Amino acid sequence: MKMPKLKYVQLAVAVVLFGVAASAGAEMLTIQQYQDLVAKNNSQLISIQANIDAVRGKLAEIDRAYSYFLSAGANYSDDRSGRPYSLVTPINDISNFSYNASVNKQFETGTIFTVGLNGSYAQYDYGNGYSGYHVNDMAPFIKLQQSLLKDFNGGTTKAGIAKARADANSALYLLIYQKQQIVLNARLAYWNLSYARTVIEFRRTSLDRTQKILDWNQKRFNLDLAEKSDLLQSQAAVKVGNLNYKLAVEDEVRASRTFNGLLNVTEEKVKYEVQNFIDAGNQFNKDVDLSRTGNRADVLSAIENVRSSEYDQIYSQRNIGSDLVFTGQFAFNGVNQDFSTARDYVVTGNKPSYSLGLVYTLPLDFNLRGTINSGYQSAIMSARKAEESAQIQETNDWLQLVDNWNNAKSRYGLATEIKDIQQKRDEENQRLLKKGRTTTYFVLQGEQDLDDATLGVLQNILELMNIYEQAEAFFNTEKF
Repeated sequence: MKMPKLKYVQLAVAVVLFGVAASAGAEMLTIQQYQDLVAKNNSQLISIQANIDAVRGKLAEIDRAYSYFLSAGANYSDDRSGRPYSLVTPINDISNFSYNASVNKQFETGTIFTVGLNGSYAQYDYGNGYSGYHVNDMAPFIKLQQSLLKDFNGGTTKAGIAKARADANSALYLLIYQKQQIVLNARLAYWNLSYARTVIEFRRTSLDRTQKILDWNQKRFNLDLAEKSDLLQSQAAVKVGNLNYKLAVEDEVRASRTFNGLLNVTEEKVKYEVQNFIDAGNQFNKDVDLSRTGNRADVLSAIENVRSSEYDQIYSQRNIGSDLVFTGQFAFNGVNQDFSTARDYVVTGNKPSYSLGLVYTLPLDFNLRGTINSGYQSAIMSARKAEESAQIQETNDWLQLVDNWNNAKSRYGLATEIKDIQQKRDEENQRLLKKGRTTTYFVLQGEQDLDDATLGVLQNILELMNIYEQAEAFFNTEKF
């Protein structure tokens, strides 16, 4: 009977030594380091982050409506058709080179300001004995354009920009919400692996305790000092312990696959050590509390959708109505056969010109305006109701999270006290068993109660971690 026991001891020692050696060679990875690795390696998270960066780039593009723009062009033509441009003298050939350049800027008032230069050089061949003629024409100018109805004070432009920004922000918040969910899954995967490894250690310790009871009963049975039922009960308890240990190992394998999967790794084994589960759990219970600094990202997205629908209606109402546009232009002109003379006219300002104009437009589809406005009103109402629903759901979720947190902390205290009591009870049962003053049944029942109490504490710690991580992931979104 001694040989099998020796083999069992040797195997147990080998397993423990192997585990210690593996742990010693593994790199310690904090939860923040793991989160950084997920951000670096997880394909889905990389894709979402790329989309976030893309939307932020589009947000910067929206303000280009108020940027300076350069416009420049040139054109050359040669007309030898002999068309009678003049009733007096036909023209055999006209060649013309024209050019223009301008800088344009739209201001938030809706005013469009342009400063530029128009110029040309033309040659005329009259034929029939008439001498040719050429002329230089240049005209630097300043032009203003102002909508007095649609875009007065930048109304239409501002509404269009605000809507585009709200749409981009809404999409950005939804992407952030998706990112937060993946980050939350990563952090929970980290704690689940730490929990699974702790449960394995706990099940191994429990199995060792049960094995000692079996060994003790085996000796007593061999000496005819114990009933066979005690031996069988001890053997069954060891089998149950082995089964629980096997289930814990299976849970650790699943947790490892999830841990590695978020790193885009297909291996079954995790090559890192993780933070001690019980130490981290004690910190969650003692030094940590829930905090809320803002709205959830999906709620912020819903708020931006309301803004978008409101600005969309403003843009539509201004755009489908009438408009009165004022234009004014002033130019210094220089026209002469000699380029230097034409240039001097421009410099001295001897030949200025200016123009003023008003253009009124009125769409005549009066019957459609009511239908169009009704559609935009419905869109606003829909967006507002969606926001209201999201706000209510967010509030309820937060209140439930706070309740769960407070209840879990309260249960943690009770579970710890129960576990301590069961630990003392188990120690007392072990002492009484050695003195023969209790039965194997009561000792094994105490062992089971201690296991249940210990597992209850671990599960309660995991619940606290899950609640805290949810609060941190979703209820502290930075607003922009």
